[in-house]
Amino acid sequence: MDLGLLYTEEQVKAAISESREILKSYRRLRVIKRLKFPYYKSPIITDMPRGGNGKIDAELDKYIEVVSRIDHIERCVARCELTQSIILQRKFLDATEYSQPKLAQLSGYSSSRYNDYLRSGYLQFLAAYKIVKTS
Repeated sequence: MDLGLLYTEEQVKAAISESREILKSYRRLRVIKRLKFPYYKSPIITDMPRGGNGKIDAELDKYIEVVSRIDHIERCVARCELTQSIILQRKFLDATEYSQPKLAQLSGYSSSRYNDYLRSGYLQFLAAYKIVKTS
């Protein structure tokens, strides 16, 4: 994918770097959700007033933020083209972490073709991430 007419090489590198950092945060968010909020389930929205000191509400707000960020990343990966979506999902969202050569092998593409799709996936993901609302 040649973006030389639209963006400078520095802009493309910055976008790929930003996309990679967001995607890397996915597994950390899953660990935070599992360790910090092991007993939380999806919140039940009600119009009943809640009293108290606000500690539960603060914890619930943190839980909702973590779950929303996880969901946002998953939705944005799903919005990429099919091949790029599968590659990003295997690399960042799956529970099993594989080495780059193993990921290329699993995809069925050569390493260079795999890297082309990965690079394209990073750019598609970031575009979706900046467009799609978190809620």
